[in-house]
Amino acid sequence: MKIVHIIPTFNEKENIERMVTVLTEVAKKTPQDIHEILFVDDYSPDGSGELVKKLQKKNSKVHLIEKKKEGLGKALIMGYDYAIRKLHADIVIPNDADFQWDPEDIPSLIKKLNEGYDVVVASRHVAGGKVVGWNWFRNLNHQLSNSLLAWWVAGVKEVHDHAGNFKAIRVKGILDKISLHKMQNAGFSFQLHILYELSKTGAKFTEVPVIFHERRFGKSKIGFNRYYVRDVFEYIKSSISIRYDRSASFFKYCMVGGTGFLVQTFISHFLILTGLPAGASVALGAEGSIISNFLFNNFWTFKHAKIEEGKLFKKFLHFNGVSLGAILIQSVVVTVGTHFFGTSSWFIFMVLSIVLIVIPYSYLMYNFFIWKTKKVPDFKKYFLNN
Repeated sequence: MKIVHIIPTFNEKENIERMVTVLTEVAKKTPQDIHEILFVDDYSPDGSGELVKKLQKKNSKVHLIEKKKEGLGKALIMGYDYAIRKLHADIVIPNDADFQWDPEDIPSLIKKLNEGYDVVVASRHVAGGKVVGWNWFRNLNHQLSNSLLAWWVAGVKEVHDHAGNFKAIRVKGILDKISLHKMQNAGFSFQLHILYELSKTGAKFTEVPVIFHERRFGKSKIGFNRYYVRDVFEYIKSSISIRYDRSASFFKYCMVGGTGFLVQTFISHFLILTGLPAGASVALGAEGSIISNFLFNNFWTFKHAKIEEGKLFKKFLHFNGVSLGAILIQSVVVTVGTHFFGTSSWFIFMVLSIVLIVIPYSYLMYNFFIWKTKKVPDFKKYFLNN
């Protein structure tokens, strides 16, 4: 595998050469992989970019992008995109230049990828992980962003540590499905947003416990300034928009379901008037609803995972297979109900079966088996997240 280490820098001259040395040594622990280092420098006035250029002359594995200072998020978006398109990375591992995250933990991240995970987050919030050396301001800032906003407001619960830069991400089928150019995060809200976007691809997540240290060289970028204020408001906005986006897909699903319900009601009522048994009429009406739901869900509700045109018919057959359960549920409920309460009660039992059983059943099946990649559903986590 080709692994690209993405290191955003601004005034990190004290750490750059040391980072290259350490990453070169770490690479020897996974000799089967190709390791390359990509620095994304914001035209550092201390000469960080010039130092990287000197190192490039000695080491062909070192790469550099220079850009104007816009924030951590913009640097990472550019770095991810360059690693995928220009360096053809199989794995990207972003990290900070200041050694707060220990590069010696990289083999542990790679090991988890080799076990089948797609996103491996270096975590301070699982057993064995911790933070060393934070003051009250750093701790408060982190708790508000990571616990209150990311976990409770945004509802991103695939991992416990949302704010760290240090993680390993598989490119094929995961990171390459994200439209990086559409992400507008300038600051550290990118860390939360990228986790959310990765979760929508069906990525399999895990966390590796690490110890987070204060930087030993250079000056911390965390402080109360105009960039910090901008980033805080951006993080709040991003958290709210993620929650809205998660909720919006369900509301869209309900609206599509409402349209399908009208289609089913019309067909079922018409067939019952022709003398067809109520159970069979409702089942055929459900098929009409299925066709309507499939088209609207594919091109609207789940458009972020829209099925390619060449695969539409095959996926429609899968969709019908999944929906067979919904048809059987309605047919059985309506048949039993009308047996005891008469044919005139068919509509009541159809509605009850849809509301109480079919809606939750179908939403989960659509998410995990039709508009998905390869993620096996964790139903407990799903309900907690939503």
